Order: sequence, then structure tokens, then C-alpha cells
Amino acid sequence: MRHFDDFTLGERHDIDAVYDLTEDEIVSFARKWDPQPFHIDKAAAAKSVYGTLTACGSHVQAIVLWLAARLPEETAVIGALGYDEVRFLKAAKLGDRLRLTIECIETKPSASKPDRGVVKNRHTLVNQSGETVFTQTTTLLIARKP
Repeated sequence: MRHFDDFTLGERHDIDAVYDLTEDEIVSFARKWDPQPFHIDKAAAAKSVYGTLTACGSHVQAIVLWLAARLPEETAVIGALGYDEVRFLKAAKLGDRLRLTIECIETKPSASKPDRGVVKNRHTLVNQSGETVFTQTTTLLIARKP
């Protein structure tokens, strides 16, 4: 179990897992949460500026969380405090293979509760061509070692 005290400013984790975007998943997720034609209709998507089906933003964020959960060690997260600087830099398209990098950009022990601290991580999602698709800063409340 990783605790607040185990985080080092500047540490970086390249997640070993990849996420492959399939037509069935793009369409089923978007049908429920963001039914735009370029997410749910292959013919309409082909005529769009993207030229193919694309994953909606909520789907991309869910993929980031899925990949982050593949870290080799569980983290003693008490809760998420926020997602900031969320940027969709390139469409996540049908057939993309997505990889995640997590970089620790800030650590701050709690002044009022010595059993926890705050960690900020930068999440960067890239496709198979190394192009950055998505970035965000995640702020987590993490338990300190007992």
C-alpha cells in the first residue's frame, strides 16, 4: 500500500497497460452519456471533422481512471478533491491505443490532520503515435503511514 509519505515530487509512472478504443465501447458509452452523431453513428462520424468515431470526453476521463488503477501498488486514497486543468487536446478515435503517464507535481501534508496529505498528479494520455490526447491535474487526499 502506497501512502502520502511514499510520494516524491517529480516521480513519474508510465502505466504498462494500454487501452484500445473499440467501436462497440465508443458507441455504447456515448449512447448513454453523450449521444452526439460523431460518437454514435459511424456514417455521420465519417463525414465529421474527425473522419471516424471518437470517444466522448467523459469516456476519455473514465479511461484515465481505469489506466491509473493499473498502478502496481494500491494507494491509500481517502478521496479525490478535484480535477483541474482538464484539456482535450486531440480526439480519441476508433482504433486508438491509449497509454497513461502519471507525474507527481505537488505534495502537501495536512496542517490540521496529521494522518493525511494532499498529492497533485498530472495525468497525460497519449495515443499510439505519441500524440497527447488528454491532460488533467488530479488532487487526491491520501492517508499517511500509520
